[in-house]
Amino acid sequence: MNTKQMIKENNRLQDAMKPDNLSYYQDMVVYIRSSSVEESKGEELLLEIAQHLLDAQAKGKTAEEVFGSDPESYCKELVEQLPKMKGLNRLQYHLMIPWIALTWFFFVQALVGFITTWTGGPVERMTQVRISTLVLIAGGSYVLIHALMRWMKNDTFQPDEARRKINVRSMGIYMAITVLILIAGVWLGRLLPVLTIAPWVSLVLFLVGIAGTKFLFSSK
Repeated sequence: MNTKQMIKENNRLQDAMKPDNLSYYQDMVVYIRSSSVEESKGEELLLEIAQHLLDAQAKGKTAEEVFGSDPESYCKELVEQLPKMKGLNRLQYHLMIPWIALTWFFFVQALVGFITTWTGGPVERMTQVRISTLVLIAGGSYVLIHALMRWMKNDTFQPDEARRKINVRSMGIYMAITVLILIAGVWLGRLLPVLTIAPWVSLVLFLVGIAGTKFLFSSK
């Protein structure tokens, strides 16, 4: 099976799990998928775990009885044995979020530009794009999404009281990051030039971005 087929099969197997087992297993899914292991190997591992859990469930056992009371250590040990992303895969992993964020920015830019043109509004103003804006969208999306993924991974196996503490700390971190991004935007806005991008050019950039997303980042 390719990666897409494994993910689909994984979802099917989850539908057969009891609520407690499903909750336990989904924490394992978050932990493994948010790690830096090679995607196909991670999905193979998750399928093996799901099938093993369902076999045990059919015999009346719980996920905790099968995998133990410390699922974090269990997952960590498994992840350390899997090959990590290398070369192009790692580059794709780091480029995907900024690429998608900029792709949809140009869609919005094209849409607003065409609407402004059709309604007789100030087209010149709508076609101006600051390079600092592009940098902030790319960098900001990368930082925030990866911060969220790290928080989800750290939060996965924590008890309720610890999760509340992590949530408060994470909220403070996100707010600090947001403030830094805004400050950087003001500073870069004074240094970097402004581009004039016509709506049809933004549309072309959006279509190129969509094609690139499918070609570069889609699971095989």
